[in-house]
Amino acid sequence: MSELVNNIKVFSLSEVTKSVEKMVSERYRSSFWVKAEMIKLNLYTASGHAYPDLVEKKDGRIVAQLRAIIWKNDFERSNKIFQQVTKEPLKDGITIMFQARITYSSVYGLSLQIIDINPSFSLGELEIERQQTIERLKAEGIFDMNKGLPFPIVPKRLALISVATSKGFSDFNQVIETNPAHYKVFTYLFPSLLQGDNAVETMIEALNSISAVRDSFDAVLIIRGGGGDIGLSCYNNYELCRAIAQFPLPVLTGIGHSTNETVAEMVAFRNAITPTELADFVLGCFENFNDDVVSLQRTLIDFVSDCIQTQRLRIASLQQHLILRAKNKIAKEQDNLNITDKYLTLLNPDNLLSKGYSITTLNGMLIKSVSDIQNGDLIETKLSNGTIKSRVTD
Repeated sequence: MSELVNNIKVFSLSEVTKSVEKMVSERYRSSFWVKAEMIKLNLYTASGHAYPDLVEKKDGRIVAQLRAIIWKNDFERSNKIFQQVTKEPLKDGITIMFQARITYSSVYGLSLQIIDINPSFSLGELEIERQQTIERLKAEGIFDMNKGLPFPIVPKRLALISVATSKGFSDFNQVIETNPAHYKVFTYLFPSLLQGDNAVETMIEALNSISAVRDSFDAVLIIRGGGGDIGLSCYNNYELCRAIAQFPLPVLTGIGHSTNETVAEMVAFRNAITPTELADFVLGCFENFNDDVVSLQRTLIDFVSDCIQTQRLRIASLQQHLILRAKNKIAKEQDNLNITDKYLTLLNPDNLLSKGYSITTLNGMLIKSVSDIQNGDLIETKLSNGTIKSRVTD
């Protein structure tokens, strides 16, 4: 009850709150639909009730904030339907459309009692953000920048952005480490959250850390296990996608989903549906290079074999040619020798002497003219059957 204090009517706090409670209950009898970002779910597992913190932002600034409540039965029903549609549970950091009524408690104050949640709206909000990010990156001319980078023939040094305990990270390593060809791939983990409130911030921090040592790596791989579209909301974030698009190394994604492609996957150099598929791509580069080397080796062997065979045929041909030329040369020289032999035979003094010719000499010198001798010289005349010595007289 109110009381007079120095002729002033004074109400107790409970009277004020009860009056507000009565006014609210009389004024807001029906439920209505509201759109807000749920920055914190505040689920109490002991009671099963949730007390979400709801905000509305404009240009990154909070312009409205209110506490809500979801009673256990309503939460279990709404969360089940939400998971069936989005493949993700209700969680922090998502925008939701919900049916609610205004309530007021003398102890807890004004709040919204959430009765139902429309999961399709949350998916629609993700698509709106996705399209806005795509349009902004294209307008800035950086949408395809990462795709234009050169990719190494054999990506041997990989910087991994993932969670060490995630199944996707484990699956990737399993494929790489047990490849039957025993290809050696160096990997280094840069830990990061892959979904939730801080995922964008930590992934950008990981990219910045890799950029500082980018000469040590051939490519960056973002690896995440499976999940629904709600959990992929961070991969449509403009700041993260901008960092990927402008990154100085090729960025490859394997974030484990088969629904709508996220913007991060679109701007990345290459994306795979699963971490396992991404690992297969890496090993495929090794296999392609090995096949190219083997093919080149075979081509080189065939080329060298053809060259050797060609030279062998050429040598054989030259050999036959030389033998033939040598034989012809020998035959020609033999003919020349035969002719010379005939001439020599004809010119042999013995042959001339047999024909009645004689050879006269003075002191062993051939007498060719009468002037070569003098009176009294002793000359010698050789015939075919003997020699005659004569003295020259007048």
